[in-house]
Amino acid sequence: MKIIVSHDVDHLYWSEHVWKDLYIPKLWIRSLKLMLTGVINRKTFLSRINCWTDSRINRLDELMAFEKSMNIPATYFFVMRPGLGVAYKASQAAPVIEKILQQGFGAGVHGMAYNDMADMKEEYDRFKKISGLDNFGIRMHYLRNDTGTLNKLSQTGYLFDSTGYDIIDPYRVGNMIEFPIGVMDVYSVRPGHKTMDIAKAYTIEKLEEAAKKNISFFTINFHDMLYDPSYALYMDWFTWIIGLCKEKGYEFTSFEKAIAAYESRKV
Repeated sequence: MKIIVSHDVDHLYWSEHVWKDLYIPKLWIRSLKLMLTGVINRKTFLSRINCWTDSRINRLDELMAFEKSMNIPATYFFVMRPGLGVAYKASQAAPVIEKILQQGFGAGVHGMAYNDMADMKEEYDRFKKISGLDNFGIRMHYLRNDTGTLNKLSQTGYLFDSTGYDIIDPYRVGNMIEFPIGVMDVYSVRPGHKTMDIAKAYTIEKLEEAAKKNISFFTINFHDMLYDPSYALYMDWFTWIIGLCKEKGYEFTSFEKAIAAYESRKV
């Protein structure tokens, strides 16, 4: 079994949300509730809402540095239109995408449109122009999909999708390959968790299920903004699962290499 690491980039800078949506006050309220119930302490609370000394919400530089040190060919997914709590525009993502690609990592679309072909094609064309890539993949924001989503994505021209959440092998949908997510940060670590015990047990169960089923590729999804000490359990979970996969001898690969293996039937 080979491991594919991927990241959803939902936020870049605090300024995206000022006077535009309720992301910041909602974050304050959620974090305050966690502090008052003893899940996080005052220092962590202040770190999570630290919009006055650090302009960034993203932790892309830190995450890329870690993955370079571990030789992990991760893929980062960026939205091409605001919506559902994401406020940055494609033009704001453009220089970040360029940086990601220059650093040797993969990039793709974090899709908003999942049932409207015109909007889906617009996102595809926008990313293609920004990235300069001819072949790339997508993952839907919030993993949204319906019975026609995958076929529409294939018709749009995507090389692959990674929206499903299931322990199964990749499979073809038209001209596209679907890579289901094997495990995801926010499904493993829950807001009320005070330790990683439950998250570790859940994750190990997923990896063991994948090993029993002898699946070829197991996809990990992690949101970059959580790679920060203010989200210690999430950050620790990600470094832990990477270490666990290394310990078990699993090889890390990219979506593109996995597709090449799939096409040659060497999976």
